[in-house]
Amino acid sequence: MTQPLVAIDHLNLFLPGDAAHEDVLHDICWTIQRGEHCALMGVNGAGKTTLLSLLHGLLWPSAGSIHWYGPDGPESSPIVGRSISALVSPAQQERYQRQSWYITGRELLLTGFEDTPLLYTTTTEEQAQAVEDMARQLDALPLLERQLPEMSQGQLRILLLGRALLRRPALLLLDECVDGLDMGHRRRFFATLEALTQAAGPAMTVIMSSHRMDQVPEWCARRRWIDGGRLLPEDARPPFDAGAEALPPPHPRPALRAAPGMPALDAAPLVRVRHATVFLEGEEVLHDISWTLRRGEHWRIVGDNGSGKSTFLRMLAGDEFVATGGGITRFLPGNGGETGLLEDIRKGIRLVSDLSQARYGYSVNALDLVCSGFDNSVGIYRDFSAEEIAEAMRVMEELDAAELADISIRQVSTGQLRRLFLARALVGHPDVLLLDEPCSGLDPIGRAHYLALLDQLAERGIHLVYVSHEESEGPSCLNRQARMERGRLSIA
Repeated sequence: MTQPLVAIDHLNLFLPGDAAHEDVLHDICWTIQRGEHCALMGVNGAGKTTLLSLLHGLLWPSAGSIHWYGPDGPESSPIVGRSISALVSPAQQERYQRQSWYITGRELLLTGFEDTPLLYTTTTEEQAQAVEDMARQLDALPLLERQLPEMSQGQLRILLLGRALLRRPALLLLDECVDGLDMGHRRRFFATLEALTQAAGPAMTVIMSSHRMDQVPEWCARRRWIDGGRLLPEDARPPFDAGAEALPPPHPRPALRAAPGMPALDAAPLVRVRHATVFLEGEEVLHDISWTLRRGEHWRIVGDNGSGKSTFLRMLAGDEFVATGGGITRFLPGNGGETGLLEDIRKGIRLVSDLSQARYGYSVNALDLVCSGFDNSVGIYRDFSAEEIAEAMRVMEELDAAELADISIRQVSTGQLRRLFLARALVGHPDVLLLDEPCSGLDPIGRAHYLALLDQLAERGIHLVYVSHEESEGPSCLNRQARMERGRLSIA
């Protein structure tokens, strides 16, 4: 006999801070039964993240009702929702990255028992052993003594997933949970999750959102589709399936070996790295790297979580410094020629990443965000000229984002925010664009459009360095590949 866990009845909801009180969820009716795992599907902006936040008790309805079934029966208090559920989401990860707390991976996992952002209680021997066991299952033991600011995107994500599993919540809510994880860690996480859902003891029900059907495990068999803030009937076909016909031409995996039209090895270099070693918090994370970006080259960099890919991009962008004995030479035709000035480097080489997006803590509107790209600054520190504003609007128009100009960046969808940060990187005419997992969180249509945009930028003469765990995915212009492994770069 099934037992209800959450019951939602004709619920509407608007987001906090919206003075217009415009509903983003409409007439939601859903009863979640214990043990009935479900994948929540929909395009960017459909309402998946908002619905998961509601289920966790972070939001409350403007009309209708939601009841959580705790030990004392159905209750409408969000506190009960928080007590019976755990949520892992990109927004949660961004908060940790923005705060940059110097806590260890061990301390982060221990906060899961009380669901607090920091550790406020004394650790029991049982909890300490549970943390060790969870880290071992997720192949994360080396992260237990590492500080959060030293971790890669994927390393932090796997710890947040482990943190949620340690609580053994009645309801586990996962929002695009494996974006940014390499294949090995994905397999380990899903194997651990499946084992916990089948283990003896209190049952754990999983609701996960995803844009990729291949990232939903087979045991999560049910599907619910959300579109425009409305939860569709279980037997309804999602109307946006038809949108696949409107996708741009597919991007086949490019041949990454020497081919006709590939840049000659004597082509003029834009960036030359010589015996570069980089330390973070006293730890050597990049080791004796030599690499050259030449005119006409567009690189894919692959590697596991924590291998050093993101640090390598930050080094190229001038955000991390090379230790004595190595060096970087940059020749940026549109931004000072051969230059070592950080001001020129930050204008000529632009980085687009989840981390830079997470650390942009200001609630500016979209136009101000894009204009901050002229100085590559976080926040607005001067008035922009009419010419700069016109260029920002032109770039936004090209990226189908002009209509967002006056909207706060906290009120746009994931796909829209991706386009805005790309627009921010493009103002001022950079020579090189560094992209760190740029398609994470994008639905299939959004990914296809984004990759088509990157190909158009390459045709204009912007050189790309593209990092992704999805080795079959990327713009078709990519013609060179390198692999990062334990801080060492090898050319494919």
